[in-house]
Amino acid sequence: MVDITRFEENEIQALIILGELYDPIETPNNNSYKFYPKSIAEARTYFRRFAVDVSDTIVALMERGHAVRDDNGSRLTEQGLTISRELRRARPPIWYWYKDFYTAIKESKVFSEYCERTFGKDMSQHGFSDLAEIDFMLTVLDLSKESRVLDVGCGNGNIAEYISDVTEADVTGIDYIPEAIAQARRRTVSKQSRLHFMVGNLEQLDLESQSYDAIISIDSIFFGKDMKKTVVGLKGLLKESGVMAVFCDEGFGATLKENGLIYDVYDRSREHYGHLQLKHRVAQEMKEAFEEEGNGFIAENLLTESLDNSVPYDSWTRQITRYFYHVEGL
Repeated sequence: MVDITRFEENEIQALIILGELYDPIETPNNNSYKFYPKSIAEARTYFRRFAVDVSDTIVALMERGHAVRDDNGSRLTEQGLTISRELRRARPPIWYWYKDFYTAIKESKVFSEYCERTFGKDMSQHGFSDLAEIDFMLTVLDLSKESRVLDVGCGNGNIAEYISDVTEADVTGIDYIPEAIAQARRRTVSKQSRLHFMVGNLEQLDLESQSYDAIISIDSIFFGKDMKKTVVGLKGLLKESGVMAVFCDEGFGATLKENGLIYDVYDRSREHYGHLQLKHRVAQEMKEAFEEEGNGFIAENLLTESLDNSVPYDSWTRQITRYFYHVEGL
Protein backbone atom coordinates (compact mmCIF):
# COMPACT_ATOMS: atom_id res chain seq x y z
CA MET A 1 0.00 0.00 0.00
CA VAL A 2 1.30 3.43 -0.96
CA ASP A 3 2.03 5.86 1.86
CA ILE A 4 0.18 8.95 0.64
CA THR A 5 2.12 11.20 3.05
CA ARG A 6 5.22 10.64 0.88
CA PHE A 7 3.69 12.69 -1.91
CA GLU A 8 3.10 16.41 -2.28
CA GLU A 9 -0.31 17.53 -3.57
CA ASN A 10 1.09 18.40 -7.01
CA GLU A 11 2.56 14.89 -7.28
CA ILE A 12 -0.72 13.30 -6.22
CA GLN A 13 -2.62 15.29 -8.82
CA ALA A 14 -0.14 14.57 -11.60
CA LEU A 15 -0.23 10.83 -10.94
CA ILE A 16 -4.02 10.76 -10.75
CA ILE A 17 -4.36 12.82 -13.95
CA LEU A 18 -2.13 10.48 -15.94
CA GLY A 19 -3.96 7.51 -14.47
CA GLU A 20 -7.34 8.95 -15.43
CA LEU A 21 -6.17 9.56 -19.00
CA TYR A 22 -4.79 6.08 -19.62
CA ASP A 23 -6.33 3.76 -17.02
CA PRO A 24 -9.53 5.33 -15.64
CA ILE A 25 -11.19 3.89 -12.53
CA GLU A 26 -14.96 4.14 -12.24
CA THR A 27 -15.59 5.63 -8.82
CA PRO A 28 -19.08 5.82 -7.25
CA ASN A 29 -20.41 9.20 -6.18
CA ASN A 30 -18.31 11.11 -8.70
CA ASN A 31 -20.16 14.36 -7.88
CA SER A 32 -19.89 16.13 -11.24
CA TYR A 33 -16.50 14.72 -12.24
CA LYS A 34 -16.46 13.53 -15.86
CA PHE A 35 -15.24 9.95 -16.18
CA TYR A 36 -12.94 9.05 -19.07
CA PRO A 37 -11.39 12.50 -19.60
CA LYS A 38 -9.75 13.15 -22.96
CA SER A 39 -7.30 15.83 -21.90
CA ILE A 40 -5.36 17.10 -18.90
CA ALA A 41 -7.79 20.00 -18.68
CA GLU A 42 -10.73 17.61 -18.34
CA ALA A 43 -8.85 15.39 -15.88
CA ARG A 44 -8.01 18.42 -13.68
CA THR A 45 -11.74 18.87 -12.94
CA TYR A 46 -11.26 15.84 -10.65
CA PHE A 47 -9.71 18.27 -8.13
CA ARG A 48 -12.34 20.99 -8.38
CA ARG A 49 -11.12 24.34 -6.99
CA PHE A 50 -7.97 22.69 -5.63
CA ALA A 51 -6.44 21.79 -9.00
CA VAL A 52 -2.81 22.89 -9.38
CA ASP A 53 -0.50 23.23 -12.40
CA VAL A 54 1.26 19.89 -12.85
CA SER A 55 3.28 20.57 -16.01
CA ASP A 56 6.64 20.61 -14.25
CA THR A 57 5.57 17.79 -11.95
CA ILE A 58 4.92 15.45 -14.88
CA VAL A 59 8.46 16.12 -16.10
CA ALA A 60 9.75 15.30 -12.59
CA LEU A 61 7.78 12.04 -12.61
CA MET A 62 9.58 11.05 -15.81
CA GLU A 63 12.93 11.70 -14.16
CA ARG A 64 11.89 9.43 -11.26
CA GLY A 65 10.76 6.62 -13.56
CA HIS A 66 7.05 6.98 -12.85
CA ALA A 67 6.22 8.24 -16.36
CA VAL A 68 7.65 8.21 -19.89
CA ARG A 69 7.05 10.24 -23.03
CA ASP A 70 4.76 8.90 -25.73
CA ASP A 71 2.98 10.17 -28.85
CA ASN A 72 0.31 11.87 -26.70
CA GLY A 73 2.80 13.56 -24.37
CA SER A 74 3.38 11.22 -21.45
CA ARG A 75 2.06 8.08 -19.81
CA LEU A 76 2.68 6.21 -16.59
CA THR A 77 5.13 3.33 -16.27
CA GLU A 78 3.93 0.17 -14.50
CA GLN A 79 5.45 1.52 -11.31
CA GLY A 80 3.71 4.85 -11.77
CA LEU A 81 0.41 3.16 -12.64
CA THR A 82 0.49 1.10 -9.43
CA ILE A 83 1.04 4.25 -7.39
CA SER A 84 -1.67 6.12 -9.31
CA ARG A 85 -4.24 3.41 -8.59
CA GLU A 86 -3.48 3.54 -4.87
CA LEU A 87 -3.69 7.32 -4.81
CA ARG A 88 -7.02 7.31 -6.61
CA ARG A 89 -8.42 4.85 -4.09
CA ALA A 90 -7.25 7.09 -1.25
CA ARG A 91 -8.38 10.28 -2.98
CA PRO A 92 -11.47 9.53 -5.10
CA PRO A 93 -13.39 12.43 -6.67
CA ILE A 94 -15.74 12.52 -3.69
CA TRP A 95 -12.77 13.30 -1.42
CA TYR A 96 -12.21 16.55 -3.29
CA TRP A 97 -15.95 17.20 -3.39
CA TYR A 98 -16.12 17.06 0.40
CA LYS A 99 -12.97 19.14 0.68
CA ASP A 100 -14.78 21.73 -1.44
CA PHE A 101 -17.98 21.35 0.59
CA TYR A 102 -16.37 21.93 3.98
CA THR A 103 -14.36 24.83 2.64
CA ALA A 104 -17.57 26.41 1.34
CA ILE A 105 -19.87 25.89 4.33
CA LYS A 106 -17.38 27.38 6.76
CA GLU A 107 -18.58 30.87 5.75
CA SER A 108 -21.92 30.03 4.13
CA LYS A 109 -24.88 31.80 5.72
CA VAL A 110 -27.16 30.22 3.13
CA PHE A 111 -26.18 26.67 4.08
CA SER A 112 -26.57 27.53 7.76
CA GLU A 113 -30.14 28.67 7.11
CA TYR A 114 -30.78 25.58 5.00
CA CYS A 115 -29.70 23.34 7.90
CA GLU A 116 -31.93 25.22 10.34
CA ARG A 117 -34.93 24.78 8.04
CA THR A 118 -34.41 21.14 7.11
CA PHE A 119 -32.61 19.59 10.07
CA GLY A 120 -34.02 21.68 12.91
CA LYS A 121 -30.55 22.84 13.96
CA ASP A 122 -27.47 23.91 12.05
CA MET A 123 -24.93 21.17 12.68
CA SER A 124 -23.34 21.39 9.20
CA GLN A 125 -25.17 18.22 8.21
CA HIS A 126 -24.60 16.55 4.91
CA GLY A 127 -26.83 13.52 5.08
CA PHE A 128 -30.25 12.52 6.25
CA SER A 129 -30.27 12.79 10.04
CA ASP A 130 -32.21 15.75 11.38
CA LEU A 131 -32.35 16.74 15.04
CA ALA A 132 -35.25 14.38 15.70
CA GLU A 133 -33.24 11.43 14.35
CA ILE A 134 -30.19 12.33 16.44
CA ASP A 135 -32.30 12.68 19.58
CA PHE A 136 -34.02 9.37 18.79
CA MET A 137 -30.59 7.71 18.59
CA LEU A 138 -29.51 9.24 21.90
CA THR A 139 -32.67 7.99 23.60
CA VAL A 140 -31.89 4.44 22.47
CA LEU A 141 -28.20 4.67 23.44
CA ASP A 142 -28.76 6.29 26.86
CA LEU A 143 -25.21 7.66 27.06
CA SER A 144 -23.77 9.21 30.22
CA LYS A 145 -20.76 11.17 31.41
CA GLU A 146 -18.88 7.88 31.79
CA SER A 147 -19.48 6.81 28.17
CA ARG A 148 -16.66 6.79 25.63
CA VAL A 149 -18.06 7.23 22.13
CA LEU A 150 -16.54 6.99 18.62
CA ASP A 151 -18.30 8.93 15.85
CA VAL A 152 -17.24 7.43 12.50
CA GLY A 153 -17.49 9.95 9.66
CA CYS A 154 -18.03 12.93 11.93
CA GLY A 155 -17.65 15.65 9.30
CA ASN A 156 -16.72 18.90 11.01
CA GLY A 157 -17.82 17.54 14.35
CA ASN A 158 -20.95 19.54 15.03
CA ILE A 159 -23.07 16.47 15.66
CA ALA A 160 -20.38 14.92 17.84
CA GLU A 161 -20.23 18.16 19.79
CA TYR A 162 -24.02 18.17 20.20
CA ILE A 163 -23.94 14.57 21.48
CA SER A 164 -21.24 15.42 24.00
CA ASP A 165 -22.99 18.61 25.11
CA VAL A 166 -26.29 16.80 25.69
CA THR A 167 -24.95 13.63 27.35
CA GLU A 168 -21.56 14.82 28.73
CA ALA A 169 -20.03 11.73 27.08
CA ASP A 170 -16.41 11.68 25.95
CA VAL A 171 -16.66 11.67 22.13
CA THR A 172 -13.95 11.02 19.54
CA GLY A 173 -14.78 11.93 15.95
CA ILE A 174 -12.95 10.71 12.88
CA ASP A 175 -13.30 11.83 9.27
CA TYR A 176 -11.03 11.53 6.25
CA ILE A 177 -11.40 15.15 5.15
CA PRO A 178 -8.65 17.24 6.82
CA GLU A 179 -10.59 20.53 6.42
CA ALA A 180 -13.51 19.06 8.35
CA ILE A 181 -11.33 17.89 11.23
CA ALA A 182 -9.46 21.21 11.35
CA GLN A 183 -12.79 23.05 11.69
CA ALA A 184 -13.90 20.68 14.46
CA ARG A 185 -10.70 21.17 16.42
CA ARG A 186 -10.74 24.95 16.13
CA ARG A 187 -14.37 25.20 17.19
CA THR A 188 -14.05 22.92 20.24
CA VAL A 189 -10.78 24.09 21.80
CA SER A 190 -12.54 24.83 25.09
CA LYS A 191 -14.05 21.31 25.17
CA GLN A 192 -10.91 19.26 24.56
CA SER A 193 -11.36 17.34 27.80
CA ARG A 194 -14.35 15.49 26.28
CA LEU A 195 -14.11 16.10 22.51
CA HIS A 196 -11.33 14.73 20.30
CA PHE A 197 -11.02 14.79 16.52
CA MET A 198 -8.65 13.08 14.11
CA VAL A 199 -8.26 12.42 10.41
CA GLY A 200 -8.98 8.77 9.69
CA ASN A 201 -10.49 6.32 7.25
CA LEU A 202 -13.27 4.07 8.54
CA GLU A 203 -11.68 1.13 6.70
CA GLN A 204 -8.24 1.69 8.23
CA LEU A 205 -8.81 2.85 11.78
CA ASP A 206 -5.54 3.29 13.66
CA LEU A 207 -7.14 3.03 17.10
CA GLU A 208 -5.91 -0.35 18.28
CA SER A 209 -5.14 0.83 21.82
CA GLN A 210 -8.59 2.38 22.23
CA SER A 211 -11.96 0.89 23.13
CA TYR A 212 -15.40 2.45 23.23
CA ASP A 213 -18.74 2.01 24.94
CA ALA A 214 -20.53 3.09 21.78
CA ILE A 215 -19.61 3.51 18.12
CA ILE A 216 -21.98 5.56 15.99
CA SER A 217 -22.18 5.89 12.23
CA ILE A 218 -24.57 8.56 10.99
CA ASP A 219 -24.97 8.34 7.21
CA SER A 220 -21.35 7.27 6.78
CA ILE A 221 -20.78 3.51 6.96
CA PHE A 222 -21.87 2.97 3.34
CA PHE A 223 -18.81 4.92 2.15
CA GLY A 224 -16.69 1.86 2.94
CA LYS A 225 -15.78 -0.37 0.00
CA ASP A 226 -16.02 -3.60 2.02
CA MET A 227 -18.90 -3.43 4.49
CA LYS A 228 -18.09 -6.73 6.19
CA LYS A 229 -14.46 -5.75 6.75
CA THR A 230 -15.54 -2.34 8.05
CA VAL A 231 -17.90 -3.91 10.60
CA VAL A 232 -15.18 -6.33 11.75
CA GLY A 233 -12.86 -3.38 12.35
CA LEU A 234 -15.48 -1.43 14.30
CA LYS A 235 -16.46 -4.49 16.34
CA GLY A 236 -12.83 -4.82 17.45
CA LEU A 237 -12.93 -1.33 18.95
CA LEU A 238 -15.88 -2.02 21.25
CA LYS A 239 -15.66 -2.77 24.94
CA GLU A 240 -17.17 -6.07 26.03
CA SER A 241 -20.52 -4.45 26.77
CA GLY A 242 -20.24 -1.92 23.94
CA VAL A 243 -22.84 -1.16 21.28
CA MET A 244 -22.97 0.26 17.77
CA ALA A 245 -25.58 2.68 16.47
CA VAL A 246 -25.85 2.85 12.68
CA PHE A 247 -28.20 4.57 10.26
CA CYS A 248 -28.19 2.57 7.03
CA ASP A 249 -30.40 0.76 4.55
CA GLU A 250 -32.21 -2.54 4.86
CA GLY A 251 -29.28 -4.63 3.63
CA PHE A 252 -27.01 -3.75 6.55
CA GLY A 253 -28.68 -6.41 8.71
CA ALA A 254 -27.21 -9.17 6.53
CA THR A 255 -23.70 -7.84 7.15
CA LEU A 256 -24.31 -7.82 10.90
CA LYS A 257 -25.52 -11.43 10.78
CA GLU A 258 -22.40 -12.43 8.82
CA ASN A 259 -20.38 -11.06 11.71
CA GLY A 260 -22.44 -12.90 14.31
CA LEU A 261 -23.81 -9.68 15.80
CA ILE A 262 -27.12 -9.32 17.61
CA TYR A 263 -29.12 -6.18 16.93
CA ASP A 264 -32.41 -4.38 17.21
CA VAL A 265 -33.62 -2.57 14.12
CA TYR A 266 -35.95 0.41 13.92
CA ASP A 267 -37.70 1.29 10.68
CA ARG A 268 -37.20 5.03 10.04
CA SER A 269 -38.32 4.95 6.41
CA ARG A 270 -41.43 7.09 6.89
CA GLU A 271 -39.42 9.82 8.61
CA HIS A 272 -36.73 9.54 5.95
CA TYR A 273 -39.22 9.88 3.12
CA GLY A 274 -40.71 13.06 4.58
CA HIS A 275 -37.26 14.47 5.21
CA LEU A 276 -36.23 13.90 1.58
CA GLN A 277 -39.29 15.82 0.42
CA LEU A 278 -38.54 18.70 2.80
CA LYS A 279 -34.89 18.83 1.68
CA HIS A 280 -35.92 19.20 -1.93
CA ARG A 281 -38.50 21.93 -1.28
CA VAL A 282 -36.10 24.02 0.76
CA ALA A 283 -33.15 23.46 -1.61
CA GLN A 284 -35.31 24.56 -4.54
CA GLU A 285 -36.44 27.68 -2.68
CA MET A 286 -32.86 28.53 -1.75
CA LYS A 287 -31.15 27.52 -5.01
CA GLU A 288 -30.74 31.08 -6.22
CA ALA A 289 -29.31 32.18 -2.86
CA PHE A 290 -26.76 29.35 -3.01
CA GLU A 291 -25.77 30.40 -6.53
CA GLU A 292 -25.43 34.07 -5.57
CA GLU A 293 -23.14 33.00 -2.76
CA GLY A 294 -21.01 31.03 -5.22
CA ASN A 295 -22.11 27.68 -3.81
CA GLY A 296 -24.44 26.47 -6.51
CA PHE A 297 -22.76 23.05 -6.41
CA ILE A 298 -24.18 22.51 -2.91
CA ALA A 299 -27.73 23.25 -4.06
CA GLU A 300 -27.25 20.93 -7.03
CA ASN A 301 -26.18 18.12 -4.69
CA LEU A 302 -29.03 18.73 -2.26
CA LEU A 303 -31.59 18.62 -5.06
CA THR A 304 -30.08 15.43 -6.48
CA GLU A 305 -30.18 13.52 -3.19
CA SER A 306 -33.75 14.52 -2.27
CA LEU A 307 -37.29 13.88 -3.55
CA ASP A 308 -39.05 16.17 -6.00
CA ASN A 309 -42.61 15.12 -5.21
CA SER A 310 -45.44 15.70 -2.76
CA VAL A 311 -46.75 12.13 -2.79
CA PRO A 312 -47.63 10.95 0.74
CA TYR A 313 -45.68 8.04 2.18
CA ASP A 314 -47.44 4.72 1.66
CA SER A 315 -46.75 1.13 0.68
CA TRP A 316 -45.92 2.19 -2.88
CA THR A 317 -43.04 4.37 -1.74
CA ARG A 318 -41.40 1.84 0.58
CA GLN A 319 -38.56 1.17 -1.84
CA ILE A 320 -37.04 4.26 -0.19
CA THR A 321 -35.86 2.78 3.10
CA ARG A 322 -33.85 3.80 6.10
CA TYR A 323 -33.19 1.88 9.29
CA PHE A 324 -31.55 2.49 12.62
CA TYR A 325 -29.52 -0.45 13.93
CA HIS A 326 -28.72 -0.81 17.62
CA VAL A 327 -26.01 -3.46 17.68
CA GLU A 328 -24.52 -5.48 20.52
CA GLY A 329 -20.77 -5.60 19.97
CA LEU A 330 -19.86 -8.91 21.52
